[in-house]
Amino acid sequence: MPRDGKLSRAALSASERALYSKLRRLLREPGLLRGSLVEVARQCGKARCHCQQDPAGRHRALYLGLSLNGKARMVYIPASWEPRVRQWVERYSEVRELLEQMSLKCLERLQQREG
Repeated sequence: MPRDGKLSRAALSASERALYSKLRRLLREPGLLRGSLVEVARQCGKARCHCQQDPAGRHRALYLGLSLNGKARMVYIPASWEPRVRQWVERYSEVRELLEQMSLKCLERLQQREG
């Protein structure tokens, strides 16, 4: 390994290069969102609404559950935003998983003291 600590791309294994390439592809797309999607079914409170008689017919709402500044938050997701928010949450999860895999590869290299 060079003294400056930098590792050339050529020194990486094929699997490591694939991880970096996949990460770059994911980061080129807009939207990363940390959190979990939570679906809630509620009664609306209107006396004549179908949700009062039929528990299966309750109104569905989607929320993003996350922690901000150490506090749990639930952010309402409008139905029109659901597909893109689902994509952002999934992309964040993929990026996080890739980073974990990359970290493990670097740890292996450190333990083997390889360049």
